[in-house]
Amino acid sequence: MHKKALSPLIWLSMLAAVVGLVLWVTPRLPEIERSLLERRLNQVSQEFFAGSIRIQGVTLNRQLRARITELSGKLQTRQGPVPLEIRFIESLDPLSYFLEKKPVRFIFEGFRPEKSTRSGVSGTFTIDASSASNFEFTADFGSSDLEDWQWLDPQNLTGATGATKGSLTFRQAAGKDPEFHIDIESPQPGGNIQAKFFDLFLPYLPVSTQKEKVRDMTQKEQLIRYQKGSLKVDLLQSDRMKILLQIFIPDYNLKLTLNADLRTDRKDAFSQIARIMGLIEVK
Repeated sequence: MHKKALSPLIWLSMLAAVVGLVLWVTPRLPEIERSLLERRLNQVSQEFFAGSIRIQGVTLNRQLRARITELSGKLQTRQGPVPLEIRFIESLDPLSYFLEKKPVRFIFEGFRPEKSTRSGVSGTFTIDASSASNFEFTADFGSSDLEDWQWLDPQNLTGATGATKGSLTFRQAAGKDPEFHIDIESPQPGGNIQAKFFDLFLPYLPVSTQKEKVRDMTQKEQLIRYQKGSLKVDLLQSDRMKILLQIFIPDYNLKLTLNADLRTDRKDAFSQIARIMGLIEVK
């Protein structure tokens, strides 16, 4: 009789403990999710961000769609750490798709250097859980300026200005060569750029009056006004990349074109693209 009398008490005690645990955990779930995700991101990006990634908030709705807000980190570059941020990342598909080996689509907005006054780059990316090699990324540069990208190459881009528009696409499918494409322009009225930036063109110009004008420009420690410019980059094969850079300088009546083919290591093409385009040196 004593044991039977205790059974309801034990059951009620266990129920109270479970209810108490739920009441304690529920309001803390967003913080737990944020902490776990932040830790994981720092683990997988250690060589690029050196454990600097921080997340302000993470939410998961009833459809198991996630939203990450105010993600920031310091990218390790040759010039030192560069503070970058993303306003938000949001999944368009339930995260349960990962368990089902289905692709999960994400959108993001506000990728930019910290304290930038512009909206930044927006875009999409898709992660296919059926293969770690399947990945797709697109970016829209319509709300950025060359001023936001000076950190890529301070030697040549310090003081650079000019609104930009265009896109970037990267695709990687298991067993196939990666695909990489950039098509960006800075339309009229253009902006400013360092005179020594035009050193890039000298090896590709024939001996001419135009080449002498460019050589003269590059000797000056000053900003040069350009009216418009464009950059196209294509990874034609996993070991071959094509670059087309065009820019018009009205004060010198120069329309310059750099048309080059670059060879890359087939096994490390994407890392080399990052280094070539951004002069990024992973530590």
